[in-house]
Amino acid sequence: MKRTIIMLFIACICFPVQGQAQVKPLSTVKEQMELVHKLHQINFIYDSSLNLDIPYHGKPLQGFGLEQSLQELFRKTELKWEVRGKYILLHKMKKYTVSGYVCQENGEPLINATVKDEALGIGTLSNNYGFFSITLPEGKRVLSFSFIGFGQKKENIVLDKNITLKVYLKEDYSLDEVLVIGDLNSPIHTTQTGKVSLTARELQTEYSLLSSPDVIKTLQNLPGVASGTELVSGLYVHGGNHDENLFLLDGTPLYQINHLGGLFSAFNTDIIKNIEFYKSGFPARYGGRLSSVIDVRTNDGDMKEYHGSFTLGLLDGRIQFEGPIVKNRTSFNIAMRRSWLDAFSAPVFFFRNKSKKDDQFTGRYAFHDINAKITHAFSDRSKAYISFYSGNDMLKVDNKQDMHGYNNSSDEEQYQAKFNLQWGNLTTAINWSYQLTPRLFANFTGVYARNRSLYDYKEEDKYLNSGQVTEVTHIERRNHSAIDDIGYRMEFDYKPGAHQHIRMGSNYLYHTFRPQSQVVKDFSGNDAQKDTIQHSSSFYYRGHEFTVYAEDDMTFGKKWRANIGIHYTLFKISDKTYHSVEPRAAVRYQWNDHTALKLSYTEMSQFMHLLSSTYLNLPTDYWVPTTKDIRPMRSRQYAAGVYMRLPHNMHLSVEGFYKTMNHTIEYDGGNRLAPSAENWEMTVKEGKGKAYGAEFELSYRTAKTSVDFAYTLSWSKRKFSEIYQGWYDDKFDNRHKLNIAVRHKLIGRIEAYAAWTFHSGNKMTIPSQYVNAPEIPGIKEKEPAQWIYEKPNNVTLPSYHRLDVGVNFRKTTKRGYERIWNISIYNAYCRMNALYAKVEKLPDGRFRGKATGVFPIIPSFSYTLKF
Repeated sequence: MKRTIIMLFIACICFPVQGQAQVKPLSTVKEQMELVHKLHQINFIYDSSLNLDIPYHGKPLQGFGLEQSLQELFRKTELKWEVRGKYILLHKMKKYTVSGYVCQENGEPLINATVKDEALGIGTLSNNYGFFSITLPEGKRVLSFSFIGFGQKKENIVLDKNITLKVYLKEDYSLDEVLVIGDLNSPIHTTQTGKVSLTARELQTEYSLLSSPDVIKTLQNLPGVASGTELVSGLYVHGGNHDENLFLLDGTPLYQINHLGGLFSAFNTDIIKNIEFYKSGFPARYGGRLSSVIDVRTNDGDMKEYHGSFTLGLLDGRIQFEGPIVKNRTSFNIAMRRSWLDAFSAPVFFFRNKSKKDDQFTGRYAFHDINAKITHAFSDRSKAYISFYSGNDMLKVDNKQDMHGYNNSSDEEQYQAKFNLQWGNLTTAINWSYQLTPRLFANFTGVYARNRSLYDYKEEDKYLNSGQVTEVTHIERRNHSAIDDIGYRMEFDYKPGAHQHIRMGSNYLYHTFRPQSQVVKDFSGNDAQKDTIQHSSSFYYRGHEFTVYAEDDMTFGKKWRANIGIHYTLFKISDKTYHSVEPRAAVRYQWNDHTALKLSYTEMSQFMHLLSSTYLNLPTDYWVPTTKDIRPMRSRQYAAGVYMRLPHNMHLSVEGFYKTMNHTIEYDGGNRLAPSAENWEMTVKEGKGKAYGAEFELSYRTAKTSVDFAYTLSWSKRKFSEIYQGWYDDKFDNRHKLNIAVRHKLIGRIEAYAAWTFHSGNKMTIPSQYVNAPEIPGIKEKEPAQWIYEKPNNVTLPSYHRLDVGVNFRKTTKRGYERIWNISIYNAYCRMNALYAKVEKLPDGRFRGKATGVFPIIPSFSYTLKF
């Protein structure tokens, strides 16, 4: 296995080497100065400390006049020249800083916009707040500003002092091909491995399951990411579990990100601006989880005009509206989403109950998301915002039954059962960002996050005779769990020069864990006050998580770039304090303008665990902290890759990774809806894991067509000595994963999308033997037969594959609004993929395994009006 991966990397790395074998070495600036000296009979005077042994990339100087030769020779250097008769005086130019913000025309900051000096080829990216800073030599400079999907803009400046700019880019998708080549956020130019940036446009695909584009479903299509169970918003990144992903919404952590059992995630794409997704090569500014980081940033709101959108889908509706409160100074942005499955189900229950008056059954499910943001610009250097999010799911079931004459005509039984399940998130972020100097940017955020779930069940059975209660049986079960976080994030962004970017900061979160507050009440008899059993329990933890970090992104010459950082975390719980020092390193070698090689090493720690009775990530699961008996989880990951821009608008990347995980836990408290928090430390097993593999991505882009091909070859193993002595496959160890997606703009304003997904089947455990108990003389009752389980996850389910298609029909109304009809089909050829399986013993003594699929072809549609 490992030999195959190594050979693939050697082949990919050797490919660019062969392509460059015939390139002649370039001369240096000093050698070209000797040529100018001979051609024009002049002498150079300069300080011996100046470095002139730098490569010369310009045109041949033969045939040029003296001034033309000097301009071409020193055009891409930081040297200033002056003619004094037969002498040329050289000295190093002074440097000044150009800083400011890159925004859309409506004032919305652009994240990861490219800022580049045309002559020197030096560039930088705007940060999460649209801020950029670049230090350049004095003189006349031409800066280009670009962002994928927006037109390129050039600014001519005379740099004789520090300058502040605010640049507005116009949306223009026709320049997509040009902008990709100059995008400094592409894998060829960035330092980190395993980084994916997604813009709002890339999230709004032509395919939308049940009418809603989804962040998690988009990430599940990436190589190295397993989706877990079908239609569930699970993320299993590089062999990790679904609780090992850090979700940040405007810097605030989210814990429960599922709606409707995972059909939808909690992220409303109508308000999302940008997503940074890391699966390896984690920068030092992130921590607290083992497997991935999903940093979601929302739009600030239009500072100039009012506009919004309204969407009607199959199961939900969305509305978004934004605009200025004070023009060019204060803006708002609000987005709401709500399901209406309860509205569809209400008439069904009404007609059902009308025909069965003695058996009344009602059920209701609904969820909502509310995102709101207010942004205020105090000046060009100072800005603040308040971001709010509320998400909630509610499931209620009520059943009433009246049974008459079950024993004789005067007897009656009344039965009632009520079930109530609610879960959700509430987050708030208060942010202030300030440009302290042209090179130093500061950001301060106060955060509050609350995740909660409530499970309530009541059952009552009354027996009556002639209208009088003869016996009552009453059962109540109530379970509540919550986690509250309050703290701050402090970040400093410093760019001392064009070749260095320093980030440092500190984070603090005060965690309050309430994993389970439980009330159990049972009573029976003629009098409800007699024969009563009541029990209540509550568990409570307080934890402090303090972090400091520093990272330095440095460029060495034309070829090398490195990001070196350190992340330190102190976690205190009760009478135990843990310290974690996590080094981070990523190195990039620029082979040529079209090829880059990368290597990274990261260590991550996690101080909280999700206890779950199943693998479905239900709202009845709950979070618990690391304690004195349960150690924090820790991972180490190595990653390497080669990234190439090929001819004909194609890009290729190949990444490999090797990851180890220690002190992982697995809950073993039985198959119950809500895991018991009582003595939970005794019901978990501690083990370790490892994962390794290779990921291949090939993409093709033109103005009308895009094709993406992604393949993953990976292994994911676990070792829990209490379960099995050796290594065994993880449940979601999908050996092969393949995604092919095609988008094409048809005639008019019609866009079509098709995606085919394939992966090896998930694992499950089945017994390898069925042992009959021996008959013991003198004992009549025989012990029951037993299943023998030899190894966990010893069977692979059938391979999974499906085709999704979608079409957008766009039209501009008479009022200038945009109208979009979307038609999508999930599982277009109706592949009944296995969701679960069971083993049956046949009458002849043989055994048969049977896999069952649940989700057939699912069509959906939506109507969107942008105004």
